[in-house]
Amino acid sequence: MPYIRTIPPGEATGRLKEIYQDKAGPSAERGRVSAIRQVQSLNVEVLAAWRNLDVGVMRDESRLTRRQREMIATTVSATNKCSY
Repeated sequence: MPYIRTIPPGEATGRLKEIYQDKAGPSAERGRVSAIRQVQSLNVEVLAAWRNLDVGVMRDESRLTRRQREMIATTVSATNKCSY
């Protein structure tokens, strides 16, 4: 398995720390930072853009309910054999 260097939450400072502490996403709600966020920690602007996309797709106003969006995401992940 490849290794990707990341900045763990305990070492984050500045904008990265702010993004890590932002209450978007199920991991943040449980006081954790998901691995998918941490893997982008070396490029804070990309992480911020990805977070904004995630919020826009999964949490902003839509004709689909949050539950429907989560079911679609789960189905796509299962179809792709993605454990995340």
